[in-house]
Amino acid sequence: MKKTDHESETNNHPLIIPVFIMNSGCPHRCIFCNQKITAGNFPSKITKDYFDAEVNSYLAWNKEKSRKVEIAFYGGSFTGIEPAYQEELLLLANSFIKKKLVHSIRISTRPDYIFEDNLPVLKKYNVTTIELGAESFVDDVLQFAQRGHDSASVEKAIAILKEHGFRTGLHLMAGLPRDSREGFIYSLHKTIELSPDTVRIHPVIVFKETALAEKFKEGAYKPLELSEAVELCALAWEKLSAAGIRVIRMGVQSTPEMQEEGAILAGPVHPSFGSLVLSSVFYHRTIRFLEEVAGDAQELHFKLSERDISGFRGLNNQNIKAIKKLYPQANLIVESTSGQPRGEIYLTTRSEKSFNLKIPGII
Repeated sequence: MKKTDHESETNNHPLIIPVFIMNSGCPHRCIFCNQKITAGNFPSKITKDYFDAEVNSYLAWNKEKSRKVEIAFYGGSFTGIEPAYQEELLLLANSFIKKKLVHSIRISTRPDYIFEDNLPVLKKYNVTTIELGAESFVDDVLQFAQRGHDSASVEKAIAILKEHGFRTGLHLMAGLPRDSREGFIYSLHKTIELSPDTVRIHPVIVFKETALAEKFKEGAYKPLELSEAVELCALAWEKLSAAGIRVIRMGVQSTPEMQEEGAILAGPVHPSFGSLVLSSVFYHRTIRFLEEVAGDAQELHFKLSERDISGFRGLNNQNIKAIKKLYPQANLIVESTSGQPRGEIYLTTRSEKSFNLKIPGII
């Protein structure tokens, strides 16, 4: 059990209990995929004993009993699984719903595996959210990544799911082979047009024993640098949050298997990638915010939610150091304020001027 795998959910959002179905329902292996490393050591077949133990361990750990809880089937294409096995897994999850220990179920699947006739059974068994692996909206990128579907499949699937009342999520990747900054931004704009409820984004990492690993060894693929990946994901956060789309994860959840020597060949890996992205968002918004403040200001007094202090300061206080260079004469004060909403920065200066900034998407 990975107790940290609760995404960017807060007390206002569900605790996610992930159950990985390890490529079940996938017709082939995508160029970047190694589930044994990214998901961890999960069984190829989920038994009742295993499932119950996994869910109960999360429920025992969860101290916020008023918080809603969702069981999530990740790591494969759920709607591509044999119908009997789908129903078996859903029945296991629904046993916890009947006990009122879990509130709902979410699944992940391929966009081309969404059909009108496979939705009633999902509704019957309390599936409320369906996440689709879109990865990109550039068809050449999808084809080279061996996804086996095009961008039109994503648009069609989202339309069907919304028509049937499901909450929707999309997964995007930054730095895919044959993609570009412009292509990634295009994918963001297409995502905004479709308006899913949530989005996850992570940069491409080159794992061993993948087709992408061979491309990397041949010199045919160069992954993003860490700074490039952070910049692209921060841009994604800005655009999606401004459109009212909640970003629930940035970066890949670390597993023990990822720590093993040789598991990762290359790519923008960082143990706190999401925090780096959030710090970048804070920094760039704050710098624009400070354009209203004279360069000779004698004091900059920032007040934030306690939970935003770390993101505002940045890794090793990098953001604070950068602000100090812009305002060398200013006494910089950063403090938390009781009751301050997340994502809101309140600034006062010695001249009694005050400014208020709300950063969308931070909740």
